[in-house]
Amino acid sequence: MSEADEPGALGEFAAGVAAGLDPQPQAGASRTGPAVTNIGSRWNHTTCSVCGQTFRREDAVRITEQDGIAAPAVTHRDPALRCDPDVGAPPAEQSGDDVADFAAGLAAAWRPLDGAPISRLSPRDWRIPRPGGRPGSDRRRRCLYCGHTFRAEEHVVVCPCSPHEPKCGAAVHRDPGAGLVCWEKWRPDGELAICPITLTRLDPR
Repeated sequence: MSEADEPGALGEFAAGVAAGLDPQPQAGASRTGPAVTNIGSRWNHTTCSVCGQTFRREDAVRITEQDGIAAPAVTHRDPALRCDPDVGAPPAEQSGDDVADFAAGLAAAWRPLDGAPISRLSPRDWRIPRPGGRPGSDRRRRCLYCGHTFRAEEHVVVCPCSPHEPKCGAAVHRDPGAGLVCWEKWRPDGELAICPITLTRLDPR
């Protein structure tokens, strides 16, 4: 008897977990192929071995079986991340310039209530993972709220303890154009009592 066949709440919970798997397991079928990351995907929040970026919800991925290894490999299919050679580079009209301009305009029109300055990450920013690299244990290389790695052209608040006079490289997403409103979710009023990096108590502003 599988967990999903158990009676009561345990069985209902297991059935819900099984229904949320992406891709759905099929007896005798290959797990190789394209998929879209969702909250129930086993690779959600893990790191891509090619680009070093974490997998986020709605990320298009490719699943590839590995000989002698139970878990298949998962890589991004986003043209901007260039993990999948079959996808190729993004078309010129989708190169990101228009999207970046829209995101910048939205960020400029919707400023944080506390007036924290917003920074746009360049492709060469040290916080952005490099192909084949790993973010490691440095918390400054991931958003302090959502825990995901940073991607080029995203907007962030740098040094949430002292955004007007940054003292460290830690950052939090603040990019409504990309649906990343981590700053508002984490600290709607922009106030912090304890530094998330040094764990020292902060003086009220």
